[in-house]
Amino acid sequence: LEDQYSRKTPLEHVLLRPSMYVGSNEKAQPIACWVPDPIPTPPTEELLMKTTSVFDEILVNAADNLQRHPDSCTRIDVIIDPGSDNRDPFIRVRNDGKGIPVQVHQKEGMYVPEMLFGHLLTGSNFDDNEKRLTGGRHGFGAKLTNIFSKSFTVETLDSRKRLKYRQTWSSNMTNASSPEIVEVPADATDYTCVSFVPDVARLTNDASALSISKEDYALMCRRVLDVAGCSAGRLRVTLNGVDVTMGSFPDYARLYRKQDSLPVCFDAINSRWTVGVGLSETGSFEMVSFVNGMATSRGGTHVNSILQQVIKKIQEKIEKTDPELVQMASQGVIRRHLFVSVAALIENPTFDSQMKECLTSSPADFGSSFSLSESFIKSVLQSEEEGGPGIVEEIRRAAQSRQQATLLKVIGGKTSKRQLLSIPKLEDAHHAGTKSGSECTLILTEGDSAKALAVAGLEVIGRARYGVFPLRGKLLNVREAAVSQMAKNAEVTALCAIIGLDFDKTYETIEERRKLRYGKVMLMTDQDTDGSHIKGLVMNFFRYFWPNLLKPPVDLQVNDEDETPPFLSSFVTPLLKASKKSSKTGTLSFYSMAEYKKWRGSIEAEDFKKWTVKYYKGLGTSTPAEAREYFSAFNDHFRPFLWNSDIDGELLDMVFDGERAADRRAWILDVYDETSNLLNDPSAGNNVSYEDFINKEMIHFSNADNIRSIPSAIDGLKPSQRKVLYACFKRKLKSEIKVAQLTGYCAEHTAYHHGEASLQSTIIGMAQDFVGSNNINLLVPSGQFGTRIMGGADAASPRYIYTYLAPIARSLFPEADDTLLSYLEDDGQQIEPEFYCPIIPLLVVNGCQGIGTGWSTFIPPHSANDVLEYILAKLDGAERLPKIHPFARGFQGRIEPDPNGNGYVSFGRSSCISDRTILIDELPLRCWTNKYKGILLKMRDRGEVTSFVENHNTSKVSFLVTLKSAQLARMTQAGLEKSFKLKTNLQTTNMHAFNKDGQICKFDTAESIVEAFFPVRMQLYQDRIALLQSLLNYEASILRNKAGFIKAVTSGDIDLTSGRRSKQETSKKLKEHGFLDSVELNAIKNENVLWKRRQFASEKGEGGSNLEPMNFDYLLNMPLSSLTSEKIRELGEHAATKDKELEEMKSTTPVDLWRRDLQKLALLL
Repeated sequence: LEDQYSRKTPLEHVLLRPSMYVGSNEKAQPIACWVPDPIPTPPTEELLMKTTSVFDEILVNAADNLQRHPDSCTRIDVIIDPGSDNRDPFIRVRNDGKGIPVQVHQKEGMYVPEMLFGHLLTGSNFDDNEKRLTGGRHGFGAKLTNIFSKSFTVETLDSRKRLKYRQTWSSNMTNASSPEIVEVPADATDYTCVSFVPDVARLTNDASALSISKEDYALMCRRVLDVAGCSAGRLRVTLNGVDVTMGSFPDYARLYRKQDSLPVCFDAINSRWTVGVGLSETGSFEMVSFVNGMATSRGGTHVNSILQQVIKKIQEKIEKTDPELVQMASQGVIRRHLFVSVAALIENPTFDSQMKECLTSSPADFGSSFSLSESFIKSVLQSEEEGGPGIVEEIRRAAQSRQQATLLKVIGGKTSKRQLLSIPKLEDAHHAGTKSGSECTLILTEGDSAKALAVAGLEVIGRARYGVFPLRGKLLNVREAAVSQMAKNAEVTALCAIIGLDFDKTYETIEERRKLRYGKVMLMTDQDTDGSHIKGLVMNFFRYFWPNLLKPPVDLQVNDEDETPPFLSSFVTPLLKASKKSSKTGTLSFYSMAEYKKWRGSIEAEDFKKWTVKYYKGLGTSTPAEAREYFSAFNDHFRPFLWNSDIDGELLDMVFDGERAADRRAWILDVYDETSNLLNDPSAGNNVSYEDFINKEMIHFSNADNIRSIPSAIDGLKPSQRKVLYACFKRKLKSEIKVAQLTGYCAEHTAYHHGEASLQSTIIGMAQDFVGSNNINLLVPSGQFGTRIMGGADAASPRYIYTYLAPIARSLFPEADDTLLSYLEDDGQQIEPEFYCPIIPLLVVNGCQGIGTGWSTFIPPHSANDVLEYILAKLDGAERLPKIHPFARGFQGRIEPDPNGNGYVSFGRSSCISDRTILIDELPLRCWTNKYKGILLKMRDRGEVTSFVENHNTSKVSFLVTLKSAQLARMTQAGLEKSFKLKTNLQTTNMHAFNKDGQICKFDTAESIVEAFFPVRMQLYQDRIALLQSLLNYEASILRNKAGFIKAVTSGDIDLTSGRRSKQETSKKLKEHGFLDSVELNAIKNENVLWKRRQFASEKGEGGSNLEPMNFDYLLNMPLSSLTSEKIRELGEHAATKDKELEEMKSTTPVDLWRRDLQKLALLL
């Protein structure tokens, strides 16, 4: 029993179970170790850590003196003699600074140095209430070194007592000599020196071991350098007489780097934290970290606290620039690409073992702030070209590689016939995938209706070598899409499978192309600009992945060129057809709007009336009979695309590369010609070069894209919005109508040629009134038109919601302006004006966002009252005009100028309810509730918040967030708005809009938009005054003529009752009496040229036949009942009223009219 159960002294326990105190007897993993030049570099072998650990205890004690006595501790001198077969190893560590008190401890009855170095569980670190920045904690420390030494000597000088103390232990601290205490001179300075002979045999568990191994010796030397680096120049450190002092921690950390070309960013957060971050050289996580001078080779909470901040910022950067890569750029992927160095001073640190390799202290107990500065984060995120470490770029490349592997896994490889049959809507050619596959053509159509047209055409050309596949909408721009997005895209995966495309092949040669299931692709799209865009996207698809397919094979013989059609071609059909009403023959086909406009301008208006024009919006407009007609004349409609030079590829790249917006702007400005027409160029024949396609067809889409995406600076509307407003004004929409019905009415009366869904979205957007939508909604939402929860995406179906004109609409757009505007025309039908001109610039009030080709725009919303006050001040001729401020109706946050001068920043609103709870009751502009919920969910997953509760309604936001009190304190210190992402930028650096001349202009401020708008509106008031004067004069003239006519008839001067005079004779008599005929009256009404424009738009063809000399129908058609004295008096009074109004109008200025309109509007704001 006594042998089974025993009690050991603490010293005996340390010797029996050393792994609990100085590390395991097991060999550690290889460590990449370096030392300075005078010391040989060891091979990379497995190391025994115990020998290093006992040395580290003494070295860390010496380094701790710098924290305890920073003013007096100036140097550490280390001697390490590894020993040999005939010489024991020897280590000495000496430091200056305050020594150990040389006096007897009254309670223990021994000298303090003997107690500290010769007895376990003693020390100065047992008061947990004292904040210490040293390494010791458990009372083992130097005693462990003593225990694992053959000989151990401590020498210390106490200048206050003027005593020097020396004592030696031997035989693993089992024998202690008597202390030697001597007096020293008064000028002697404090120091402590510990020297020992390590018991290598016991430490290595190898009885034959006599000296310190090369590996352990090198690691000890490295630890001396660690101390030098962590002291950052405050200590002079020598090793075996060699000065190894480091000027700073960054100087030291850089020694871990093999490649000088990979920069490391450093930041001294405060006096306790120095951090470095760079790109890993090995592709695995690299770290060098210290706590209070101790090397934490396995990191710990201090490293993790820095890593979390860096990884979070990198993820945010990638999410902002490449959101499609976020899933692939996981925390683990980012971590593997990082080199991190941390030197931290932690209060009362705790570790997972006496080895102190891994810090376990909670971040809340670190005792200091460790938040990385924005400037440091910015430098970490910089690319190599910007002088940064290029971490983000390397991670992006790694994520893209993972995506590429995903794409190859999903799309790559051969597709069986059974799999092809499972592709919906594919009409496969009979010979596709056979030896004759290279002779087959795949017809790609724009949608299902176009597919029906192509299938009807197969009745003519057969199915043996022709297949059909419909594209659903526009093909993905693969150049800008993530690989994961492409892998999930049905059209991309289907095309690769149907054609038999292989990512590992280049298709340079004829032989490679023979392996394709289809050797050629023919595009059948609508002939409008969107159809051109689809063609370009398909070209871009092949140009990006298989550019050689657009070129002739490299081994194509010259003699074979005429017999080998290019890989890509198109099949064109008419966009419009014009046929004579009186004849079933003589139909004209037009393949582009430019071609049609040229023909339309070549014939007289009267001749045009003899023609009927049909617009073929899509291929589905054509009948099966027309399809057979097209395919029967196949060569007339077939347009192969030819590769002429590298310019072809350069232009394709320019159009679809997201980074080349500036090039696209220059291209449109330099090349665009409204009359250019690719498909009716007789000199080109059927062949079309890619260069011509881009410059003569694709460019029309790009221009149209800008027109429908960029608003007018004058009315703040895009064309589709202008069409809706025109239709509502024309219908006098004062009562509710379904959005779906209004869509049809609008399309009918404005010649809208695009999809109804787009127009429905426009109507819904114009009626939305939730926070962050419109400051002034021109339509009234009756039903669910969307909320701030999903930014309007939660609107109900157009079939279920109603709308009508908002009362403010006609105050903004006075009805008196309608006759002054320049209206557009479509096939003789008047449609919306070129632009409206509201009494205040709606673009500034509601703001706008849009992306075109080469241009994009973002204009923040502003206060309508500020705009109104600005215009009133300008009308008053004020020298100093008021500022126009950003504003969003119902927004409870705040908007402040951007400190960088790029516009403004909007902030949400938050408040601390308790030390663990925060209420977020407003979000920054353009941040919708559901989207922000996703942000909080990510914060919860990362442990930044504990939970949250939602208490919103459709108009108000309420997130009650719970988190740890320490976390809330840190976030409060860093700023709640920053920590919780409660701010968004409202930049004013990209404010583009069309001016009155139809040119895209860049505006720098809201005021500059008002300045561009102001003269246009002022001119409109001048035109209104002139027109009203003409109209009043015209109306007064008619009244006076009618009164005079009644007098002449009743007095007998003009005989209308006898029947003896013809109408012509009567008209002549009226002329002699000075009455005005219709021509003269019309001249009075049309004194202003703008009225004539209005007359052309609304009266041509209606009253034009009455505008003849000697025409007095307006008098002769008066009823007999009007031939009374009462009627003469009534007409005279009305004429006098008109004369008075005319005189008032002559004294009225445009400023008066504008101010009057603004006063009415102010009542509605």
